[in-house]
Amino acid sequence: MNDRVLRYWTYFRRGHTTYLAFLMSFANFIAIQYRLLIEYISFLEALFSSLTAFALTFFLVYVPVATVMGWFDYKKFAVPVDATVAAQANPWVRDLANALMLMCDGKNGEAKLILRKWASLQPSN
Repeated sequence: MNDRVLRYWTYFRRGHTTYLAFLMSFANFIAIQYRLLIEYISFLEALFSSLTAFALTFFLVYVPVATVMGWFDYKKFAVPVDATVAAQANPWVRDLANALMLMCDGKNGEAKLILRKWASLQPSN
């Protein structure tokens, strides 16, 4: 029972934070920008006659720009650096990388010794 509740809690958090809160904040952002920019700047108010027109235009511009920025972030900016730092800080990843290097050098026994603690295996006689 406890495992099921924790699993549902995990599903809820994922659905809420990844999808629902994101969509709600996106809609909220559009409404606030419309209210603060469009309704108070006459040039923009003439250009965007309704919230729907503004939201559609905003979506058509914002989504591609955010996608390109996200692509650059994953390929060139922070994500590769974050992954490298996280891998260096994570003992499991560090041990796995060391074991792979040892295996490439043909030192399978040494690699097994490094990985044994993570595999929960008893040493064989």
